[in-house]
Amino acid sequence: MSTNSLLITFAGYPYTPSSLLPDNGLANLAASLLKHGHTTKIMDLNTTSMIGRLVPEQFHKKMKKNIENILIEEKKGLRYIIPYLFSVRQLENFQRREFYKIAEEIVSYIKSNKIDFVGLKLWNGDGFTASKIIANLIKKNFSNMPVFAGGPQVDMFLDNIHKVTDAFDCLVYGEGEETIVMLAEYVEGKRKLESIPNVIFKKGRQMVTNPIQRIKDLDSMPFPVYDSSVYEAMGGNEEKIKMLVLDESRGCPNKCHFCIHPIKSGHLRMKSFNRLVDEIVHFLNKEKISIFRFAGSSTPPQLLKGIAEEIIKRKLRVEYSSFAHIRSMDSEILQILKKSGCFAVFYGMESGSQKILDAMNKNVKAKNIEHVLMQTKKSGLFTIVSIIFPAPFETEDTGKETLDMLLRVCPDSVLVQIPGVYPQTEWANNPSDFNIQLDKESYPLKVMNYKIKLFSPPRFWSPLPYKVNGKNFKEFSAQTGKMTDNLEKNGLLTAVSDDLALLAKYAGKSPRQFRDENRVLFLSGDEKAIRKEVIDINNGIFSS
Repeated sequence: MSTNSLLITFAGYPYTPSSLLPDNGLANLAASLLKHGHTTKIMDLNTTSMIGRLVPEQFHKKMKKNIENILIEEKKGLRYIIPYLFSVRQLENFQRREFYKIAEEIVSYIKSNKIDFVGLKLWNGDGFTASKIIANLIKKNFSNMPVFAGGPQVDMFLDNIHKVTDAFDCLVYGEGEETIVMLAEYVEGKRKLESIPNVIFKKGRQMVTNPIQRIKDLDSMPFPVYDSSVYEAMGGNEEKIKMLVLDESRGCPNKCHFCIHPIKSGHLRMKSFNRLVDEIVHFLNKEKISIFRFAGSSTPPQLLKGIAEEIIKRKLRVEYSSFAHIRSMDSEILQILKKSGCFAVFYGMESGSQKILDAMNKNVKAKNIEHVLMQTKKSGLFTIVSIIFPAPFETEDTGKETLDMLLRVCPDSVLVQIPGVYPQTEWANNPSDFNIQLDKESYPLKVMNYKIKLFSPPRFWSPLPYKVNGKNFKEFSAQTGKMTDNLEKNGLLTAVSDDLALLAKYAGKSPRQFRDENRVLFLSGDEKAIRKEVIDINNGIFSS
């Protein structure tokens, strides 16, 4: 006996080109199920077609005019902001009605394809709202259908999700590749939930959280599955951008106070050089895909060096981008990365002030950050840094230190982020230690449905329920905006991540042009133009 499952990912409206990348998480889960004799399908709703569905033409025209007034022409005053906010409210009401229609279509698919269980990847904001709607309608039509959920929302909020919905039979936290196979065995009647690691479920009125179990040998994992017979959205050239995210490592040895990755991913584990490059060769041959992004949140420089040397040894023509850590990075490694086809490197700089770095527990010296960034620029790699501004304990002097370092280094792009307080991090667990004011008990439930609009300035986001350095959301997000403006006025590019920089190249555009054009296209829902962009990028990939 084997199971037939449906794995669904729906993050709501796609706000950036990154939203259109294939889902490596579900591709990994599908591979695990197939390896153990089960059948499965991936339903990825984060596509260009979904953009047109969630922003039909009549809304697109209104939104485009409002976006151009506010973002491009930078017009001020209520006469421009009110029409924009009114259009957004109308569109959100329309999209919520559309979520119910999507749920009905999924129910019809389940009926037609004799599905045994459903797995939903949970995202924040509209993705979470829509997933609850989908799960509830599945349960309404198939009361005995097991519905499981995992993904970033579960990793962050854990059993709090069961406090707002009973639609999921269990939640999966941590890594799901081994757990999904055990859940399939549970559906077959071969296991009990109590015996499965990484799951959270209700037993009567009691919440049960089983112990976490992480994959010890990443090389033992099967190659992710992107074949269109399983992953339908990967068919053709228009729905997904054909840039793959590869798991080269998992876990993080650092303990930064603001970051959830060490909590979510555990200790550092790495794939071997040969295995990772075998994976690259597999997708070159099978899918004709030659551009990649590494998924690790703290990829060690020595691992990057080994992968790069293996790529050079096999004479592969690929391009890729990666996160990297300042520690242990040197000019020799950077030169090898460049030679192997690495296009962009992203660093979590966070601050140019030693005082702020120490308060974040970054365990790195500001002078070393500056040196490595200079070396990365010198190597010819597209150099990206992120900063958190204003950070807890930020002052006028520390802010100036950060700005001055950035102006000296001149990275190719700077991601300026608000001080986000993520559940389970030190900032959230001990807010008073970090000059943060929030209600620890109510905070997770308040932010569970929060929607982050990545291409929209923070001033248009809903207020977050906490203070940093005594300042409320409006006040500290204004500081974030001011830092961004200062960088732009000094000629530095902002808001272009490593994957977007590489996609810009394949779109035949400068990173700035790609950012500016796609900001308007995605915020206004211009499906036709976005579809053309996706086709152009994919044609560039396949002709490289």
